[in-house]
Amino acid sequence: MHPLLEKKGFIIDVDGVIGRGKKPIKEGVEGVKKLMEIGKKIIFVSNNSTRSRRIMLQRFRDYGLKMNEDQLLIATYATAKFIAREKPNAKVYTTGEEGLREELRLAGLEIVDYRDAEYLVVGSNRGINFQIMTEALRLCLEEDVRYIATNPDKTFPAEDGPIPGTGMIIGALYWMTGRMPDIIVGKPSKVIMEEALRILNLKAEDVAVIGDQIDVDVAAGKTIGAATVLVLSGVTTRENLDEMIQKFGKPDYVLEHLGELVEGQ
Repeated sequence: MHPLLEKKGFIIDVDGVIGRGKKPIKEGVEGVKKLMEIGKKIIFVSNNSTRSRRIMLQRFRDYGLKMNEDQLLIATYATAKFIAREKPNAKVYTTGEEGLREELRLAGLEIVDYRDAEYLVVGSNRGINFQIMTEALRLCLEEDVRYIATNPDKTFPAEDGPIPGTGMIIGALYWMTGRMPDIIVGKPSKVIMEEALRILNLKAEDVAVIGDQIDVDVAAGKTIGAATVLVLSGVTTRENLDEMIQKFGKPDYVLEHLGELVEGQ
């Protein structure tokens, strides 16, 4: 039995661990099913900033996994929850897609024209254009506007290879203004990880964090003091593993895929 199976709970990344876009990673999906069969608590924590929980649940069903919203902590939802807790009914402007906008509205926040915004909420947008960047730039220059980013990911694993992540927008705004977000909600931030522990109702020493990126998932696990597992089914591969370790540090465990954790169970 793998020593990590003594843990009570698992905080698991989505893209690169159980799927790549719409395409499931078979070994990852089967690994999740086995963990649930043996009674482990599971929460999926994703830095995806384009989907709501409702949209993501359909993706899980397509993968063959029956989950509920309480098992999904997506950067869109976590960001909306953070802002609503900080300032209920706040007026926000976002660069994001409909999935993020949906979660902001569900949290009771008002999406407004950039001229009226109290918050700038930066999330990835596959239809980003000059107008959106101009409006985000102008808000970023306003010191009294709170600047929140859903996640810091530079790239994002798609079915046919990496695509730009939210970091593209954060980087562009920093280049133009010299300003970084006041808060980044997604991994490796403690904000989303501590929320995951609250939902699981477990302490960090009782969980393992599993993901495919050392600088995002493994770093997130280390910020809360949890055991960390790197899988080589996403952004990090056997070919670039040594380079990633040299750049970002070493995880506690390295597996080819999530299924390797439960082999023989």
